[in-house]
Amino acid sequence: MVSESENESSYARYAAAYREAAGRDPRDFPFGYLAGDPASGARGCFVWFATTGELIDFMIDTEVGLLQFDEPDANVIAAGIRRVMARTFDLSRAPRDELTEAFCGWCEILWLGTFGNLCSRGGDVQTSVRLAFRRARSLGEHAGPIADDEVDAFVEFLRELAMASVEL
Repeated sequence: MVSESENESSYARYAAAYREAAGRDPRDFPFGYLAGDPASGARGCFVWFATTGELIDFMIDTEVGLLQFDEPDANVIAAGIRRVMARTFDLSRAPRDELTEAFCGWCEILWLGTFGNLCSRGGDVQTSVRLAFRRARSLGEHAGPIADDEVDAFVEFLRELAMASVEL
């Protein structure tokens, strides 16, 4: 049985790892995802990684750890994540619904892909984030691709979102 202080220590470690991943520059750590709470509809923040392997390890260790499952349940969720991701060669085409199922409904993967995809592709999350960015910066009311001269400000906007939403 895990003591309360060990549990708090583990949670603090996971929260610190989450803050670190959220604060990374997605130009240097181009693989990322956005998770949310399906019960409340609350969104987390984008987290960024150098490789897809690091992203998967983070989901299995940190994302599951933050949910504070008992070890047997955590192992079942980790196996489900591995199974889904083993079949995924392109993050933007990953079956997010299957990943959400792997989390047993406790975590919803809202977006999964690369920074380049977030900047240029269609999709509800991508376009809503780009529109929110442009509104926040008084750059207009369009959700089209991020222009080269907007990238620095967009990265800063994503960091601001992360720091505002990471209240772990």
